[in-house]
Amino acid sequence: MLNCRGESGIAARQDRGTKRELMPRDVYEIMIDQMAGLVLTKLGGRPARVAGHDLGLRRRAETVLRELRNEIANACLEMAAKCGEPPRSEHD
Repeated sequence: MLNCRGESGIAARQDRGTKRELMPRDVYEIMIDQMAGLVLTKLGGRPARVAGHDLGLRRRAETVLRELRNEIANACLEMAAKCGEPPRSEHD
């Protein structure tokens, strides 16, 4: 299991005898933001594809997707808090 500092990945690389340079934090954060944006964009189109012309089904699918996004966001916030990250409002 990966901990807050990614030590399991570092240990695995050391076991293999490879050494890699870490990316600067801002580059890493941009990459994570881009990946998250891609996932959210792809997920956002699913209710329309699932429901077709059934507006009621589409609205229910959108509700389920919104709940999923909230659950994921809350889980990420909990993980960040465990790693000592300040709340998002303190980053800005």
